Amino acid sequence: MAEVDFYWVFVDLANGILSGAMLGGYYALISVGLALNFGVMRLVNLSHGDWLIVAAYLCVTLLAAVPVAPFWSLLVVVPLMYGIGYAAQRFLLNHVSVQSAERRGMSPVFGLMLPLLVTFGLSIVLSQGMLLIFSSDAATIRNDLSFSAIRLTDDLSVSTLRLGFFVAAAVLLGGLALWMRSTHIGRAIRAASDDPEIAALMGMRTPHVYAVASGVALASASIAGFMVGMSRSFQPFDGPPFLLMAFGVVILGGLGSLAGSFVGGIVLGIVQVLAGTYFGPAAQQVAGYLLILLVLAVRPQGLLSRK
Repeated sequence: MAEVDFYWVFVDLANGILSGAMLGGYYALISVGLALNFGVMRLVNLSHGDWLIVAAYLCVTLLAAVPVAPFWSLLVVVPLMYGIGYAAQRFLLNHVSVQSAERRGMSPVFGLMLPLLVTFGLSIVLSQGMLLIFSSDAATIRNDLSFSAIRLTDDLSVSTLRLGFFVAAAVLLGGLALWMRSTHIGRAIRAASDDPEIAALMGMRTPHVYAVASGVALASASIAGFMVGMSRSFQPFDGPPFLLMAFGVVILGGLGSLAGSFVGGIVLGIVQVLAGTYFGPAAQQVAGYLLILLVLAVRPQGLLSRK
């Protein structure tokens, strides 16, 4: 009897860790755009969650007009969101960034608050615009993966959709890290992130570099928005909860760290799933917030970020 009990304890633990890791891939996808924005431009984009929902609605609209497999919609939505992100940064956010405020001799506090106020206003405009265009009816991206699972053993299985999230997060974050290390524009983004003044003195067009980084961040957010639409229904005002979720992940992993977003998402997912398994569904959110508070108290810079 003791052996049987131990076996099922092990199975519950293994299922919890595996499901939590897969959920962590979902969290990492949602947070990567926010981490990239902060890591390069020191910009806390309060409209990040709303852009995810915009991308999800664009996918739904495109699939309603052209009946193809859901993944094909990304071929249109990702470049479109990149263009929107580039334009928003180049013609709006560059003028209210922390670096812009420093060049104008504004106080550091005002330089930090102005981007927050602008992106907060942008969040309101996006949510109200989606409500006007799409109404408050819930939407979803129909697919055949939501209810399927891959069975690893007789007692151990993993959701096909969440496995897809995990693989997509790993590929996206790995691709972004490789792109930033091996391409000219990627190295320019890293240089502008480390010291924008020196980068500008060396002839680098920092407004263009920031716009490219913002475009890539929004393109990444569009992939996350697509995954959100695949996994659940959504409405125009669902952006703020995803913003809070992304904040939690980047705090755990380290603000601005792409690898940290992946690790932070996995850690948060495992803790939440195990808490829900052993203490009930209500403990999931509480465990996540307690974990964030613990990391802030012990290692404020995050798990993978330098001080």
